[in-house]
Amino acid sequence: MKLGRISILCCLLLLLSGGVSWSSQLNSIIETQVLRILATKYSGYYHKPWKTPDFNTVKGSAFFFRDEKNFPGMTGLILTNAHAVSMAQSIKVSNGREKRQYTVRQVGICNSADFAVLQMEPEELVTYERLNGPVTPLELGDSDMLRVGDKVTGWGYPLGGERLSKSEQGEISRIEVSQYAHSLDRWLMVQASLQQNRGNSGGPVLKDGKVVGIAFQGMRTSDRINFFVPINLVKDLIPLLDKQDLLPRWGYVVQPLFPRLKDFYNLELDQGGVLLDYVIPDGGPSKFGLVNNDILMEIDGHEIDNFGEIYFEPLGQKVYFSEILNRKKVGEDLAVKVIREGKVLEIRGKITPGLPRLVPRIFTRANYFIYCGIGFVELTLNCIDNLGKSGDTFRAKYEDQFPDLPYQKIVIISEIFPEYGLVDTSSYLKRVEKIDGGHVLNVESLYSTIESLAKQGKKKVLLELEGHIQLPIDFERAPELDAMIKEKYGILYMKTPVWLNTPRT
Repeated sequence: MKLGRISILCCLLLLLSGGVSWSSQLNSIIETQVLRILATKYSGYYHKPWKTPDFNTVKGSAFFFRDEKNFPGMTGLILTNAHAVSMAQSIKVSNGREKRQYTVRQVGICNSADFAVLQMEPEELVTYERLNGPVTPLELGDSDMLRVGDKVTGWGYPLGGERLSKSEQGEISRIEVSQYAHSLDRWLMVQASLQQNRGNSGGPVLKDGKVVGIAFQGMRTSDRINFFVPINLVKDLIPLLDKQDLLPRWGYVVQPLFPRLKDFYNLELDQGGVLLDYVIPDGGPSKFGLVNNDILMEIDGHEIDNFGEIYFEPLGQKVYFSEILNRKKVGEDLAVKVIREGKVLEIRGKITPGLPRLVPRIFTRANYFIYCGIGFVELTLNCIDNLGKSGDTFRAKYEDQFPDLPYQKIVIISEIFPEYGLVDTSSYLKRVEKIDGGHVLNVESLYSTIESLAKQGKKKVLLELEGHIQLPIDFERAPELDAMIKEKYGILYMKTPVWLNTPRT
């Protein structure tokens, strides 16, 4: 599925019909169980993060739930999408019965799988129940029991009205591992022939009165093709809300084995598996023991076919083999069988941590610094989106590229202030590849190198930009120049106050 065809619906109504034996009772109380989200969100300038950010308001849907295992004794718990509340400075909820807005706080957020846990403040919950009656949280079901053809029902607050809306008479048409538009990570998702409307993202998807998913994205170019996050994925990841470093996040490139490729690697036509084209040096798969050109045959006893799929018993169907990894945590046991240089090997060990993408989507402020009149920023998908058409070159070149070294990031020059002395700066807004002859790893390492060279007494140094372009930095002039720029343009911080997103090296 191509990203250009996916729309995150901070909104999006789903979903479809269930039985009638429970529906009339459910409908009478669901107006107080399903909520409208109103989030005021940070909207930063990721290409020029030193500028004062804007804020915008996002509307979505949510619902009350209970989780005694992970949140014992906690009331007023709410589930919604991460993309509705990520980077939010203020979150309020309301319902269609009465228009009062109630303050909620963020308990935890999983941007990777696009869900968030909120809680209505205790004093607010007292008022809510006084005006609306006792809250009966929706019960979470078992999404592994879903099958293609099952009917589901969706609730939420699409644009176009104030009341709670129901969508039904659709069915599940596909269950597969695919890319989540919010994070670009690949997780299990469920597709249903749903009626979509902006406003329903975060709303519950029900089957037989129990929540089996959270509405989250749809297809812009097609009618009634929408998706929900299976609730078992949410239940599996809730314990990791404050330990998301335990998500494997393995990065690799695999390709199907077609006949000529099988012949090259001396495989029989009936042998299954996929070719592991590339693993990041010192990344998760590499540290586990996998190498380039391994042919993956099995994972935890599941045979992998030539398209990377396994038969997965809990779902009663074939899914992509990464679903095995997605259901495990860093440190848990894993067994993989590969063909390496014509020999079958079995590799057993503990799942190792992965590495971040070369160009990630981030959910914090961007890493940057200004020095000697030059604004340096770490390239992210957020930054590329901000750049508009001028970001197309970066997107085409780096979006799908893997890092060559752990924690490698692309550092670009996003602005050269007039005080630097250049009249036309457009040809210098490029990737910074080297400084003083040494390669640039990420924005923090570049800043550290500049500080180190200045302390060594260097007067000038050359930056080497993409395309063999040179740009000098004058250490002697930099303090005066930067003080002038800070005051003249009202810049609060000349660098990221605390380095974000990039682990120290």
